[in-house]
Amino acid sequence: MNGLEHPALRTRRTFLTGAAAVLFAAACTETDDQTSDSAAVPPSTEGTVRATTTPATTQPSTDEDGAAATIAPITRELFAALSICTMTPSQTAGPFPNREQIDRRDITEGYPGHPLRLGIRVVDAACEAVPGAQVEIWHADASGDYSSYQDNGDGKDEGEGTTFLRGSQMADSDGIVEFQTIYPGWYGGRAVHIHALASVGGQEILTTQLYFDEAYTAAVYETGEYAQFGLPDTIWDDDRIIGDPATDGSGLVLTPAPTRLGDGTLGLINLGVPV
Repeated sequence: MNGLEHPALRTRRTFLTGAAAVLFAAACTETDDQTSDSAAVPPSTEGTVRATTTPATTQPSTDEDGAAATIAPITRELFAALSICTMTPSQTAGPFPNREQIDRRDITEGYPGHPLRLGIRVVDAACEAVPGAQVEIWHADASGDYSSYQDNGDGKDEGEGTTFLRGSQMADSDGIVEFQTIYPGWYGGRAVHIHALASVGGQEILTTQLYFDEAYTAAVYETGEYAQFGLPDTIWDDDRIIGDPATDGSGLVLTPAPTRLGDGTLGLINLGVPV
């Protein structure tokens, strides 16, 4: 955990400005930090962000011999089963965008939290794949802190030189990119989110934010690193940046699933970009 220590009690961070993020998935078997992270479990099609059950506990996924279980790739069929495939709304990048491109799938750097396997399929207005799109994401850790910046919050505030929970990947032939990360923590004034930036041919074409179902988040926040911080102080209805994630294409479909870092959550989304 890179020597991380979280305070027993912590004043939540003061919101500075909006943030932008993108989650993506690569449908291929990984090696090293690009090892495919969790069994591909078909998401519920009853809603954009609803999960079928409560989050799983974070025990490592193993086979009968105790070795790491084989994790199935995320495939285009899983995205085809999602109930929404539309143009994703553009939203602010916020004050803490990436200072450098870090090409990697596992962005955790050992930071603690509920394992999250993020899969995104980059698509155009006709819901056709956009191969070769570059997707980068960044988000807060379990305590609500971003890497790379002194963000002037109370409690843990790691700054310049840190790179946790930031990374980029190129979409495969099916438009899919994938990240192994952890469930984001919260900070004051914002609903829980991940920032994302999509580029094609070196040109930035979409900056947005991806959102998490509130009931699912509440269940995650009862566990582990999150429990000491309680529930977010801002719900969807009170967030000044969020639209309607349940219908506008910015809400992740969340399903309990094994990941390379243990049992956690699979988050999927069709990311509609203007190409």
